[in-house]
Amino acid sequence: MGKLILEVNRIFKIITWPTRPRALKIITAFENINRFPGVLGCIDGSHIKILPPKENPNSYVNRKKFHSVLLQGVCDNEKLFLEVFTGLPGSCHDARLFHMSDLYERINNNSIEFVNNSHIIGDLAYTLTTNLIVGFKDYGNLTNQQRRFNMKLSQLRVRIEQAFAFLKGRFRRLKYMETVKFDLICLFIIDPT
Repeated sequence: MGKLILEVNRIFKIITWPTRPRALKIITAFENINRFPGVLGCIDGSHIKILPPKENPNSYVNRKKFHSVLLQGVCDNEKLFLEVFTGLPGSCHDARLFHMSDLYERINNNSIEFVNNSHIIGDLAYTLTTNLIVGFKDYGNLTNQQRRFNMKLSQLRVRIEQAFAFLKGRFRRLKYMETVKFDLICLFIIDPT
């Protein structure tokens, strides 16, 4: 069943980077929310709880002290996923997950388009780049303008957290994976039906 769903996605492009016309609509919709320009999507990682694997179980223990596999997602203004990547142990940092992802490789190879110099936005776990905007770190010395920037960024970025919440609410299996076969875990995460 999982391979069938992945094939359907390849044919119908349900989870796919937006075409130019769709990208322009997404950018406009994000800008209409709070006048923050050029946002094409929001990125974050989410932990999928798993049974401790037999090999290297400690590497799957995340900062919340449970075993997990990471799921990275990028969503649009309507909380629809544009990109997903999974499979790294829960102990990995979101920035490392991003650097290991197909999305990162495609960005570096210029094989995806950021229409009109658009970008994705992420939390402070990520590093600022041309195509990935993050907020200012608050060490107690932010200007009012930097605080406003962080607030506007957060108002938009919350959509990826909501997208993960909707995903886990709809596909309850993603709250806890009881299989011990690691190759099946990744397939189940991408196809939780």
